Amino acid sequence: MATIKRGINREQESHFGLYRTSAGGDQVIIVRRKVGEPSDYMHKNSRKLARQRELLAQASQHYSHLTPSQKGITRHQFKEVEYQKSHGKTDTKILTGRELFIANEIRSLTGTQKQLVLPYELCIMLVDESFNPLDGELWLYCMVSGEWFDLPKAEIGKGSWLFSKVPPGYAPYRVYGEAIGFFDPLLDEHQAMTEDDIKPYHYHHLHIPVDFEYIHPNGDTGWIDLLPDELPHWVLVESEDTIFIPSGGAPGWGKFKGNYVWKNWYPWGERADLYYFTNPLWAAQYITKLIVHCKVQRDEYPYGEARAVLRTHGQTYYRGEPEGTTGWLWIHAEFDQNPYTNNIWTRNEVIAVQAGIAMDKVGSFGNIACDLVKVELRY
Repeated sequence: MATIKRGINREQESHFGLYRTSAGGDQVIIVRRKVGEPSDYMHKNSRKLARQRELLAQASQHYSHLTPSQKGITRHQFKEVEYQKSHGKTDTKILTGRELFIANEIRSLTGTQKQLVLPYELCIMLVDESFNPLDGELWLYCMVSGEWFDLPKAEIGKGSWLFSKVPPGYAPYRVYGEAIGFFDPLLDEHQAMTEDDIKPYHYHHLHIPVDFEYIHPNGDTGWIDLLPDELPHWVLVESEDTIFIPSGGAPGWGKFKGNYVWKNWYPWGERADLYYFTNPLWAAQYITKLIVHCKVQRDEYPYGEARAVLRTHGQTYYRGEPEGTTGWLWIHAEFDQNPYTNNIWTRNEVIAVQAGIAMDKVGSFGNIACDLVKVELRY
């Protein structure tokens, strides 16, 4: 009978492994990189070993798909990892760069059957309205535990900012830029971006300051008392499209034709509409004045009153004198400061402002109509 002699066992270190969290805890997988080592050809039919090689191949492929900057980040990461030698012996080793990435990837594939979730890498250009790159600075923030967190960045070219560590799952994200002679309009859609919004976002536009802008009605508030009874009313005062057709000398009041809101002679008493408004595009600047403009006209009975209405911080203010004597009259209500705080207007106050028109017929029959309401912001 043949005699088999057992020689000295050769220990073969595994360069990649999984963390052992506790005794009897997560399984530590042995991964040997070279095909042909004893564990491979002696156990070539081992499903466990085949799975080890499969995980290593997937992890290596994932690493190869990283961008150069992402690989650069991994080169600066290191951690002590427990690995298993042959014959069940274990040891620890400091892994860094590619080895650490693949070790973590194998652990994730084994435990969750999913690859590691990597930070996004975004390149965002700071540009003017014509897409010309600007010398300035760009910031990208994400929400961490209810606080805005400034993400690390690097300028890789004029106006080109690279963010290599944008963590997934930390929405909302926000972008802000600065450049001499320009300002960030702080558009709402750029201040609370989802993951789907931020991934394709590549150009952040800054604007040249302007002297003024108009914001326009875009919704009815809970205070809508003028005619007609049908809603919405804000679309009726969004643009100038109403004409007055006189009665031609025959008995009558004349009539309005177009889109408008109006107050009839009965019942007596003032009625008003208040509207929400579009958000300003430019109100990152110093706001020197807010003006409510209303365009009104009486019919052929010359009696009636109209005032602009402003609501801020839960308080209502009536103001404005008409310009003109016949035909359509303009009512302008100027507010150099917020009447509630007696301080300059802030962007948030402008976004929340409500404005509209109050009208009444006094002393006679007839009707009064409003064709347009808009708010002017001066900077």
